[in-house]
Amino acid sequence: MTTPAHVFAERSTQSLARGDAEGALQHARQGLAACGEIAGLIWEECEALRTLGRTPERVLRLNRLAALQPHDPVILVELGLALLRTPSAPQAIKPLRAAIAMGYKDTGVELALAGLEMGGPDAAQCEARLRAILANEPTHMGAQGMLWRLLSQQCRWQEAARLEKRLLERIANGEVNAALTPFWLLGSDADEATLHGYALAHERLAVAHVQPLALPVRQPRARLRVGYLSSDFYHHATAMLVAGLLESHSEAVEVFAYSHGPRVDDDYRVRLKRAVANWRDINALSDEAAAHLIRADEIDVLVELKGRTYGARLGIAAFRPAPVVLHYLGYPGTLAAAGIDYLVADPTLIPPESQSHYAETVLRMPICYQANDAKRARPSATPRAELGLPEGAVVLCNFNQSYKWSERFMRVWMRALQRAPHAVLWLLEPDTVARENVMSLAREHKVEAQVYWAPRANMEQHLARLGTANLALDQLPYASHTTGSDALWMGVPLLTCLGNTYQGRVGASLARAAGLNELITANIEAYERLLGNLLAQPDRLRAIQREYGARATHAPLFDTATFTAQWEALLRDTYGRAVSASDRG
Repeated sequence: MTTPAHVFAERSTQSLARGDAEGALQHARQGLAACGEIAGLIWEECEALRTLGRTPERVLRLNRLAALQPHDPVILVELGLALLRTPSAPQAIKPLRAAIAMGYKDTGVELALAGLEMGGPDAAQCEARLRAILANEPTHMGAQGMLWRLLSQQCRWQEAARLEKRLLERIANGEVNAALTPFWLLGSDADEATLHGYALAHERLAVAHVQPLALPVRQPRARLRVGYLSSDFYHHATAMLVAGLLESHSEAVEVFAYSHGPRVDDDYRVRLKRAVANWRDINALSDEAAAHLIRADEIDVLVELKGRTYGARLGIAAFRPAPVVLHYLGYPGTLAAAGIDYLVADPTLIPPESQSHYAETVLRMPICYQANDAKRARPSATPRAELGLPEGAVVLCNFNQSYKWSERFMRVWMRALQRAPHAVLWLLEPDTVARENVMSLAREHKVEAQVYWAPRANMEQHLARLGTANLALDQLPYASHTTGSDALWMGVPLLTCLGNTYQGRVGASLARAAGLNELITANIEAYERLLGNLLAQPDRLRAIQREYGARATHAPLFDTATFTAQWEALLRDTYGRAVSASDRG
């Protein structure tokens, strides 16, 4: 007699209740083999896969379950939330919208969907969704934070400022919400102490803490084993920065890459795979399984490259799969995350007096924290006529995303244009709402004819057009990062202002490493004065540009070989200190 499907389902449920997820999965799959694709058995299979952390497999089976029961909103929600934990996260919009259209009500699901809608052409839907949440829950901190980010992105600065003020007041009073990630706050006026305190409080909301792996700290060997963990090993800003570093490692370092991002063999992924002898695709592994793999590879130093940015898997680092686990590059600030004990910065990003505001031990590169690729293409500048720019104008550019533009700095730029009719401001084109708000400010200052827009472009086109600008403009509170080094690579000087946070000091760090100390200002007033002086003396500005352009690619910022040697020394020294501490312990 064939065992009924419900018996397999009951066995699976009971095994999972006992904590035996592998047994639960086995029972569910035995039932599926014996009885066929029964929806109840697929559900049990998915529950076991959830517990095991095998998200990619679970997504596949939830897709099958949704095909069998397309009108079940619970299944659609589970599919959408699972997709959010994969490189295919944008695909979660469809099942989450369908579930909500069927009447599914959950604030967390609505917020997850709003977060997906924010970055694309669905900003209006995102705002409507957030305002509906706030109509029912006026003080929901996560919805307020997401709405503030959207308003900032659309350059609705006055509305955003009122909301930001309320959020920072609540944070100062000790409030925290899981849906308000510390990452959002990097664009606010929160100081280092506030960012640190909120990161610690947010980390304490974590659902579960894992047991770190037991690791022997081995004596230093001839070759230090360094692992790089990221979802950005493809045509992504992080890959563009670290490609030269990975290619330049000496024989004293054995390099491993642990990739959990898109498996698309584009130009950068092919290049990185060629550079790294030990490549591991870990998309299909749970956090725990990935940590065990890293441990089995006997990694000495694990370099986590994502932090709290999109696509991160900090759960892997929480297992402490290597004696030294550090965060580098991906997130400009303290993580306060389990398993990560070190943060890489430089003397500009985190001066000694700021060290107490970082949960990690701060490691400092001697010149600049940011790796750069000396082999990167440096195309010839695009003729201005092809870009629609006036030939004889002084071109000021800022190609940051619109959420980094602040009203304070935008007004500085507009006032500068008022005083210098021979200058133009060239901005990366945002959505229509943000563009209209910027142009409204330009009309207020009577300089709308001096504002130009640059459409989105591929990287080669972007670099080529950058080369035609005379000066790149930085801003606070969130300074230029890769956008700044792009301009500097193309020989365009960067005018910056030293902020009071890690993310606000990156522009100054880049400018110092490029040898442009004269363009680093102490505050916004000094920034405005220097910008005005440069525009009043266009010959001086062009002389600075010529002098810098002649040596740009040889600046310390772009000396990949020296950076790599200093980086290896930092990692080896850090590992050596870990060994010494272990011996003393």
